[in-house]
Amino acid sequence: MTPLPRKQLFHVKTAYKFLLIVVFGILIFLAARLEVSNAGVVEAVLFLYSTFKSYLYFKQLFNRVKETANSEFHYLEIFKFIALNTLLFIISYAIDYICLYEIDSSSFAGISQQGMFVSRLITFFYFSVATFSTAGYGDITPSSTTAQLLTSAEMLLAWGLTILVVANFSHIRESIKNS
Repeated sequence: MTPLPRKQLFHVKTAYKFLLIVVFGILIFLAARLEVSNAGVVEAVLFLYSTFKSYLYFKQLFNRVKETANSEFHYLEIFKFIALNTLLFIISYAIDYICLYEIDSSSFAGISQQGMFVSRLITFFYFSVATFSTAGYGDITPSSTTAQLLTSAEMLLAWGLTILVVANFSHIRESIKNS
């Protein structure tokens, strides 16, 4: 049996694209924080941005599923891809959540209004991890439609990443066995 060609899962060009997406999210956050525009307009821009970002993430994930089906990858390459994408998704959505909270603090229930910015940032990072991992403790809940849609998109991305892992389980196992 001929071994499958080895490829790299992580591409620098892709990393730059997603880094640019995170930077754009930070700019939306700054617009919300500095009240550059009407809150409704900033919320609409945030929603469109997040929808576009989710589409790009889904597209990238499922392209990787197709790509990995006929290729061999070293297990460390797969783990690196999964870890970097998980971190990217969590940080990106945490930024979206804090943006939405800055626009409308009633978008999430269970957030202390009194804490400093850093405290809220950590809280939304925690919420993003809980959402991504589908643990969802219930201490923080999305209250607005936009917040519910954002959290749903993050959960679907986590599902997509799980599919990537499951689809490559035999490749991962074989790579570990051959190492």
